[in-house]
Amino acid sequence: MTKSAPNARATALDWAHVDDLRPNPRNPRRHGQEVMRLARSILRTAWGAPIVAQRSTKRIIGGHGRLEAAKEILAGIEVDGELRGGHEHLFDKHAPAPGMVPVRWVDVSDAEADAMTLADNARALQGVDDPLAIVEMAQQFGRESETMRDLGFDSSSLDAIVKSAGDQVISANTVSEDDAFGALPEGERPEFHAMTFTLHDSQLETVHRAIEQAKADGDFDPSINTNANANALVHLAEVYLRG
Repeated sequence: MTKSAPNARATALDWAHVDDLRPNPRNPRRHGQEVMRLARSILRTAWGAPIVAQRSTKRIIGGHGRLEAAKEILAGIEVDGELRGGHEHLFDKHAPAPGMVPVRWVDVSDAEADAMTLADNARALQGVDDPLAIVEMAQQFGRESETMRDLGFDSSSLDAIVKSAGDQVISANTVSEDDAFGALPEGERPEFHAMTFTLHDSQLETVHRAIEQAKADGDFDPSINTNANANALVHLAEVYLRG
């Protein structure tokens, strides 16, 4: 068996100076202040994916934001209280000269280049983030770190993500009686029902203390329910409803 030939329309990784690359004037993605956040993130970590560009015109297909961030870095920016970058900045230890960024050239027509740019920005071609995975990954940097703020994951954003994840879990695990059991006669419906909640670390201690205090203070009828936590939750709800 013979291996299929590599795609002759795309080359291996190359290098180009940022001044030699041309943005696509029809690029649908508009960039603003987030370019500075991206530039700081690159300086804190490393340059990641190469810019994809049309070989014949040197017009960018994918990576407009990275190009703008590179220009900001070459101008010099402040990162965590320190001036970083500058015109002598090397974007990679393997870069042949300052200001050179990794590029993958492709041999495509203008129309194909535009289609690739649309695909690069198309929401329909992107996956869906797992909110709990985002929070778990972000925890290693610290909730108040500048890195997290520049990535759009400050503490309030992470709290919102956790709440959203909890709402999704509750919604996914909450089924109406009619859906779960059909429209059963009242006497044939089950007497006990399960409920699922997702709590953030900052909420867990408060809820735990409230339930323990309710169990200590409440006068529950064990003939109705022998589950102490459930009885405590009902007691808390009754107190809340009484105002």
